[in-house]
Amino acid sequence: MARSAAAKKVAKAASAGGAGKGFGARRNLLFPAAMLLVVALGVVLILFARSERASNAPAGPPRLGDHWHSLYAIYDCDDFIVDVYPNDVDDQSGIHTHGDGLIHIHPFHTGVTGQFATVGAFMREIEVQFDDSKIELPDGTVLDESGDGCASPDPSSDDPAIAEPGAELRVMRWETLQAEKALAFTDNLRDVRFLGDGQIFVFAFVHPSVDNADVPRPSDAFLRSYLNLPPEDQPLIDDVQLEEGPVLGGPDENEPAPADLPVTSEPAEGESGSGDETDSGA
Repeated sequence: MARSAAAKKVAKAASAGGAGKGFGARRNLLFPAAMLLVVALGVVLILFARSERASNAPAGPPRLGDHWHSLYAIYDCDDFIVDVYPNDVDDQSGIHTHGDGLIHIHPFHTGVTGQFATVGAFMREIEVQFDDSKIELPDGTVLDESGDGCASPDPSSDDPAIAEPGAELRVMRWETLQAEKALAFTDNLRDVRFLGDGQIFVFAFVHPSVDNADVPRPSDAFLRSYLNLPPEDQPLIDDVQLEEGPVLGGPDENEPAPADLPVTSEPAEGESGSGDETDSGA
């Protein structure tokens, strides 16, 4: 009887030991399976985040891979400033200058594509002061509407707003090299967009009574040579008067849809007051 009881105990112990080994094996398989599940979930989340980021990317040009060039000039009261902003050697965005009087537009990330490719992005990249009332010049001088301003073009006027000195900062934008008339912006200047290759911008600090048509179009010879246009596209047509708009050669195929534009950056046709869009002869 004692031997039989001992044999049963041995058998029971052996059985218990086998069961323990099975549990350990199952536990060893569970850990790598859990790790695989975590990795799979991580991959799914990464793919989802990329998809969301792509779907939320700004619509319209410029897009990643585009490479545009725009001419800029600064007009101070009654003449252009010769100096240009220096070479941006630490370009972080892809909207910058090489100290050549051009704005180079080739976005490095979606933060400066579409409606975010703006004059404000350029000014932020080159680290100069710029808002609706002031602009920092290449030599560090700041032109501010609250300062001395520009001399009146008509000091004998009975209208004090015309007779007294004053200043207004505007952004003038010629849509293409063929454009004779500019769009004039006086509000939300940082939101003014880059919309295509070969545009021309003038940052005009002028007396408020100065007509937009009296802000001159700068020479575009360097930009034309830079873009290597064929000779037949180079002459401007001086004797053609446009009723509206800015181009002589037809609409730009890359012009974004109205829904792509920031609400405040593109003034509506015919509006007056702050943020005007008016035709400017050149």
